[in-house]
Amino acid sequence: NIYTCTNLKSDGIYLIIAVKNQENKIEGFLRSFLFKIIYGKEESIKHIIVTDLDSSDETENILEKLSKDYDYIKLANWKDCKEVIESIKNT
Repeated sequence: NIYTCTNLKSDGIYLIIAVKNQENKIEGFLRSFLFKIIYGKEESIKHIIVTDLDSSDETENILEKLSKDYDYIKLANWKDCKEVIESIKNT
C-alpha cells in the first residue's frame, strides 16, 4: 500500500518525513504531530508523506499501521521521493 510521490497534486502543502530505525519514537512523534494538526489551526497540511529509509527494525510496520489509522499519512518509497525532490531542484 505504498503511495508514490509522483501522485502529488500540483497544489497543497506536502510534508515529507524520512525515518530510519525509529521504532521507539515514530508512533509518538506522528500521533503528537497529527493531534496538533487535526485539533489545531494547521488546516493547510493535509498530506503527510512518510518514507522509510530501509529500517532494520519495526519502523516500517509501525508506519503501515499508522497509515491505516490516519488518512493524512501516506507511505512512500524513498527513491521516488528523492527523484521528485531532485527534479524540483533542476527546474
